[in-house]
Amino acid sequence: MTEVNKQRFYKKLAVTGLAFTLVGAGTLGLHSLHFTGEPTVASAAAETYTTTANLNIRSGPSTSNAIIATVKQGTQLTVVGQAASGWLKVSYQGKTGYVSSEYVKKSASSTTKTYVTTANLNIRSGPSTSSAIVVTVKQGTQLTSTEQAANGWLKVSYQGKTGYVSTQYVKESTGSSEPAPAPAASVYVATANLNVRTTASTSGAVMATLKAGTQLDVTAKAANGWLKITYQGKVGYVSGQYVRALADMKVVSNPESIQVVVNKQNKLPENYVPKDLVYTTIPFTFKEQTEKKKMRSEAAAAIAQLFAGAKKQGVTLLGVSAYRSHATQSALFSSYVQRDGYDKAATYSALPGTSEHETGLGIDVTKGDGTCAAQDCFGGTKEATWLDAHAAEYGFIIRYPKGKDAVTGYKYEPWHLRYVGKPVAQAIKSKGITLEEYYGIKE
Repeated sequence: MTEVNKQRFYKKLAVTGLAFTLVGAGTLGLHSLHFTGEPTVASAAAETYTTTANLNIRSGPSTSNAIIATVKQGTQLTVVGQAASGWLKVSYQGKTGYVSSEYVKKSASSTTKTYVTTANLNIRSGPSTSSAIVVTVKQGTQLTSTEQAANGWLKVSYQGKTGYVSTQYVKESTGSSEPAPAPAASVYVATANLNVRTTASTSGAVMATLKAGTQLDVTAKAANGWLKITYQGKVGYVSGQYVRALADMKVVSNPESIQVVVNKQNKLPENYVPKDLVYTTIPFTFKEQTEKKKMRSEAAAAIAQLFAGAKKQGVTLLGVSAYRSHATQSALFSSYVQRDGYDKAATYSALPGTSEHETGLGIDVTKGDGTCAAQDCFGGTKEATWLDAHAAEYGFIIRYPKGKDAVTGYKYEPWHLRYVGKPVAQAIKSKGITLEEYYGIKE
């Protein structure tokens, strides 16, 4: 066989290897083509190609290399470099591999640009802050984009996921067009009630059952989509289908500070309990003396003054929910996930450890008749209008203001007050910004 015919033969095997896999004909052994060192790959601007046949993606530029994935005809691949002997280096669903150039063609209008985030940023399921958050990425993360959506949003790809980001917080990369692989997130969250097993299989014994919203420390990826985790000092395995990576979750170092920033990137220490919780003296929508009536002492005194000030101006308020323990927040978030699914629940409820209610500095309030408690109908009422205008005078801010969900990570909540002290509250109010923006943090 001539050298030319050999090359054609090996290229055809890149495709026909799929047929052997599908019909169970066994493993095809190829030993006549060997590489004696690392392949030389010419860098190229990232472009999108479409497969013209069912095709194997391999670990190296040869049919003798292992198959990483098998894709169907018509699949789009991002080509990031050109290897020897007619092979292309590609990126697909977060994996890098090689395909024969004989079975792909350049997609029309396929220019792929690389962008870098200029702030911590949410990737959403649609081009709007009302869309669900797919994943949150850190400032400096590289994203690839092949098209521009309406209203200043970009459609992007990140670690095999597709979503949308605001162009306000990204800039076009001037460096290499191949994004550096993001570090593997070590903290994951359960998106459903989940079994921890002794082995990476449903045949393994169940060690524990975790509620949706539980955070996990992932130490390695096991086979068949399972993850190796550490939970309560024990090693176990969970299905990757029911967990999601959290982007660089940090534990705050100053949980006792009145100005502590707790959000989707900054969590409280595990099972944190404020030291100076006291029962507030304000009226609530319920009579029972539960933890929901507690706040930290300084905040409790301030909310009493706010309620008294509102009453003098003809505005009657009731408390709905103040402090929540870690256990309460865990149960609450899990119930929301069961009802609405993880993505929707995360737009209005916080993961355990990331709720302001756990700080003892946050409180939900409502009208004096108890209606519209923690509901959208509270917005626009005279009570909500008064709070927006006067809360800062007593050291409180509207924590999740209208139009700022891309920054705070949560939808508008005119009923959620957060105590930060008068100087900070008044500065935030005068500038029309959020607590994140006050401290230079963006999402």
